[in-house]
Amino acid sequence: MSFIERQKNRNLIQERGIEMIKIGLLGFGTVGTGVYEIINNTENNLRRLLNKEIQVSKILVRDMNKNRNVDAPKDIFTKNPLDILENPEIDIVVEVMGGIDDAYKYICLAFKNNKHVVTANKAVVSKYIDTFLQLSNKYNKGFLFEASVGGGIPIIKPLKQSARINNISNVRGILNGTTNFILTKMCDENLSFNEALDMAKKLGYAEADPTDDIEGYDVKRKLAILSSIAFNNKTDVDSIMCRGISSISKDDINMFKKLGLVSKLVGSAISNGNNYSASVEPVLLNESSTFTTVKDAFNIVSITGDVIGELQFYGQGAGKNPTANAVVSDIFDIVTDQYKRDDFVQNGNLISTGIDLFEGRYYIRVSPDNKSDMSKVLKLMDLDKLKYEILSMNENLIVITDVVRADRIEQFISKLNMLKEEYCYMRIEEDIINLKYEAK
Repeated sequence: MSFIERQKNRNLIQERGIEMIKIGLLGFGTVGTGVYEIINNTENNLRRLLNKEIQVSKILVRDMNKNRNVDAPKDIFTKNPLDILENPEIDIVVEVMGGIDDAYKYICLAFKNNKHVVTANKAVVSKYIDTFLQLSNKYNKGFLFEASVGGGIPIIKPLKQSARINNISNVRGILNGTTNFILTKMCDENLSFNEALDMAKKLGYAEADPTDDIEGYDVKRKLAILSSIAFNNKTDVDSIMCRGISSISKDDINMFKKLGLVSKLVGSAISNGNNYSASVEPVLLNESSTFTTVKDAFNIVSITGDVIGELQFYGQGAGKNPTANAVVSDIFDIVTDQYKRDDFVQNGNLISTGIDLFEGRYYIRVSPDNKSDMSKVLKLMDLDKLKYEILSMNENLIVITDVVRADRIEQFISKLNMLKEEYCYMRIEEDIINLKYEAK
């Protein structure tokens, strides 16, 4: 249906007294165009379900003259955010522009002008989730952000519902499609990190500057959101220990295969009493683990509660249609007045303990220029009273430690004084007693 036909339809609808819900879009990139298309392509279904008409009436863009492959009238676009934020006819503001400073300012102004807010922006939500929830309660407006974590995976709403009834002890997930794609190709196709990254760029899974993905910052923001909800306490995104995957080499992957292990970038948050720890890091998992079956750009999120046990959510973690679908689902919840049941209360008793609650056996690979330096590394481990088993002292020194706390390993690694490319260390997440590979 063309825009002109849709407009005629809407004029008839207004004449019949059907309520019109108007939306202002902040941003019209990949997700914004997806939201616009879904609303326009399914408007008859939405009208039948809601007995209301939903219309995107204004869109904030940077360039008014940009050619867009979207059937939308030119007068719908604006460069002035106040045309949306101070427009009394607009009911819901959908922020899909990205960034932090402008997004924060616009979301706050939307609430102050009595508008509901839906966003897919993990960066601004992870930093200001407490502020936004306070404003949404103050003005009795919805603040929904399902698309900020997991793309099309419905995780925010189930997590909120679970946290009301359960004491959540663990939230963990593969939360970034780019890094999961890279690690999948390194494992399944024997590619180097750089080769897999180049493939990810060519296929559109990685940005020209992939730093946020490969260094774990994207996952850190998502984990901050999930743990804030799970533990009823804002998690400071900057306090989460974060390591990426760029130090993983072909030699590491080959050794993982011999050990019957698979590497994944995992965000984890665990609580114990009034303490919690959160980390984003590459970890090693059993070949039989559910997480190891999650390949390419897919994501998985697991939550564990004292009543429900473990729940897992799996699906497309990013992309135009899955993310836009999550945004439209939030719009649907606001229109149907379901948002009021999604609030959570701050628990001020919870204290971050860094990474002290994480422990396990560790895989450590060191590749010094001088082989004689291998013995120095082993002496350093002995001085730190780390117990270990040597797997290799050929081209690389590779050891597996006994169970040790994560903070002790971090202290040891800091003493190596080596370049990041010269070593790799990863926690073995599950209790693996009989490794496939015998030390040589």
